[in-house]
This record gives sequence, structure tokens and C-alpha cells, in this order.
Amino acid sequence: MNYPRVITLLALCAAISACDVSDTTMANGRITLKDNVVTLHADDAPDALVGSSGNLQIGDATVPVTPAQHGLLMLYFQNVNDVHQIGAEMGKVGAGIGVKALKDSFDGKSKAEQDQHAEAGAGQIKALARKMCQDLANVKNVQDQLAAQLSAFKPYADIMTGKYVTDCEKD
Repeated sequence: MNYPRVITLLALCAAISACDVSDTTMANGRITLKDNVVTLHADDAPDALVGSSGNLQIGDATVPVTPAQHGLLMLYFQNVNDVHQIGAEMGKVGAGIGVKALKDSFDGKSKAEQDQHAEAGAGQIKALARKMCQDLANVKNVQDQLAAQLSAFKPYADIMTGKYVTDCEKD
């Protein structure tokens, strides 16, 4: 038995399983998703919390909303959650690429075979990245609608910027 190989694979699997994808941070740390709550951090304003059910809390106060605003808040939460899910999927694909590359190396696969596997994984990552950029654009779109319809949301209107979305699409 090739013990160094087994130990390396076990260590890699342990490292991958230790990754915590239970929360997501975006827009330079100004939007976070943790414990099924989106928290918005804006300058000179208390944190705003958006729950999966479309409730909005700013500071210690629950903000009353119309049914239309409630729907937008639910959509906002879902869009942030979509970004989170794509990020988690990208992590899994990336880990799979790493495991496959390590296995190919240990199995003595040719450089051409290794490159082919890496390119296939890179294609998956690119497709997921495009989806993530679209989801970020959706966050921005709903954020803009909320700011236009709900005055309490206006301090959070500039968290997801057009530049942030454009930069994602360029990358």
C-alpha cells in the first residue's frame, strides 16, 4: 500500500470537508448571509436584516411593508441566497478539480490528460461565474426597486453598485 498517497488524499478530503460555506459575504462585506438572514451594513445607518420570509428589521425595529414591498424583500433574500448557492457550488467544483488533479498526478496520467480534466473543470467554473454575475445583477435590480418604493431602505440603496456587477462580468 502506498501510505503517503493515502495520507495525502485523506488530508485533502479533511481540508475540503472543513470548509464552511454556511455564510456568504459580498459587496465588500456590506451584504452578509448567515443563519438564513441577510444583513445589510450601510454607513451612518443601523444594520438592516432581511429574513427569508420577507420581513425587514432595521436596528431594533420591524419595518411595516406593503405586500409589494414584502414580495421584493423576499426576492432580495432569494437573490442573495442564489449567490450563496453558486459560491458553494463553485467551491465544490474547485475542490473536485483539485482532487482530480491530485489523483491524475498520482495515477501517472499524461500532461495532456491532466490538462483536459483541468479545462473541463475550468469550463464549469466559468459557467457558474457567469450565473453568479447575473445573480449579483438581480440583487442590484431588486435593491434599486426597494430603495425607490421603501424609504426605510434608502440608506442601503448603494450597497450593490453597478460597478461591482460590471467588475464581476469583466472578471
